[in-house]
Amino acid sequence: MAYDQLIMEYPHIKIIEKVLPKGLPGLYYDNVIEIDKFKHKYEKHCILAEELGHYETTYGDITELNDLRNVKLEQIARRWGYEKIVSFDKLIDCYEKGQTTLDEVCTNLEITPEYLKSVIDYFIEKYGLFKLHGEYRITFEPLNIKMIEKKKQSFD
Repeated sequence: MAYDQLIMEYPHIKIIEKVLPKGLPGLYYDNVIEIDKFKHKYEKHCILAEELGHYETTYGDITELNDLRNVKLEQIARRWGYEKIVSFDKLIDCYEKGQTTLDEVCTNLEITPEYLKSVIDYFIEKYGLFKLHGEYRITFEPLNIKMIEKKKQSFD
């Protein structure tokens, strides 16, 4: 469902599932995204997010990864994908549904455990060990979400 919803958000991009060369899970070019048809649905969701990140953030041919600029552009696209499909609001939604284990979060978001681990590592790098988001404190290692208790003010 999440994979299909993400596809529907970009109706102007043609998504093609096909056999790709070994080691190439996905590819974006000219408003076309190719995804390896032999990947599991959750893997396809993760791959699609990154390829949409290329659509949203990069330009030109960045396939030559010996060029440091291309490596950085690849990283920017990957991180865009992380934030797109594993947002803080989506993590909080999992918590509110009682889905607190890593496996439950992965199932709800339709992502792989390896992808969730990469997202958590990125969040730690970007925010530190935790992030306050709305009325919640999201701790990244281990992943834990708690509602922040509001202190009552005394007007004595």
